[in-house]
Amino acid sequence: MNAGSPVGATHASPATRESGRRMRRPYIALALAVFALACDRNKPAKDPYYGPTLPLAQLVDQINQRNTRIDSIRAEGSFSAKLIDPETKKQTGGDGDAVVLFMPQKNLRLVGRVLGTRIFEIGSNEDRYWMIVYDKTDTMWWGNHRLIDAKGAGLLPVRPDLLSEVLCVGAINPDLLKDPSPVLRFNNDQDCYMLTWQVMLSDRWAVQKEVWYDRQTLLPKLVLLFDGNGRIVLRAYLSKHSPVEGYDPTLQIASEYAMFFPDTGSTFSVTLKDLKRKSGNVPTLRSFNFPGETADVSKVIQVDE
Repeated sequence: MNAGSPVGATHASPATRESGRRMRRPYIALALAVFALACDRNKPAKDPYYGPTLPLAQLVDQINQRNTRIDSIRAEGSFSAKLIDPETKKQTGGDGDAVVLFMPQKNLRLVGRVLGTRIFEIGSNEDRYWMIVYDKTDTMWWGNHRLIDAKGAGLLPVRPDLLSEVLCVGAINPDLLKDPSPVLRFNNDQDCYMLTWQVMLSDRWAVQKEVWYDRQTLLPKLVLLFDGNGRIVLRAYLSKHSPVEGYDPTLQIASEYAMFFPDTGSTFSVTLKDLKRKSGNVPTLRSFNFPGETADVSKVIQVDE
């Protein structure tokens, strides 16, 4: 022990110190790599945009010039679904073929089949919405749009009233002061308009919906729907916008939808490959008739009863 060393102190040899440095180098390199990866994930998808943008009134007008032209859609494609019953936790779904019918005013019908066997049907019209899951679940849930609430909504694996908000992203009310009223933000990093719709509750304002529109194309690419406490009840990514046969080629809608329902854990993705205005005379308003007792299932649940 050296005279100037503290009691108990020891001095490692140069070889020992070098060995310790070599042992620490991989950990330092790993830490730097993790830090770089975290930073990279926070980078915007492309260079931020800081140029001119449209004011709200002009943005709504330009979006409506496209969306008001859509009076019907019939499409075929495929789906991938994991449908979880919130009460029994039973899981139904898989991958299969899908047919989608749409007309304005919440008219939606989506039928999924696996190897030709009908697995589920999701429907909505101006008054009611319903979901039918066949196979082991053998149940239809339905309710009235005007009576939808958190309690009733929580009974369904996938909420048809919300699904129609995504698959039927349509015209925006040009009365910008009418409930739900739109508010505009611009996301420089994602180069998109972010429109949120707010409603006045008895004790506060609440956000109902948020839609992200690409600045250059004004096509929707993300839809978020919220409950009264600001929690996301549906997140949907919209992509690969394509023209629809029977309309001007410049009119496009999303052909891929990836949706997640946090309340139940259900996921639902749809890819549309055959987009048409109509096939023969389908759809018509009769295409969205409520199935009622003809649903051919053993259990029927009215969620807002």
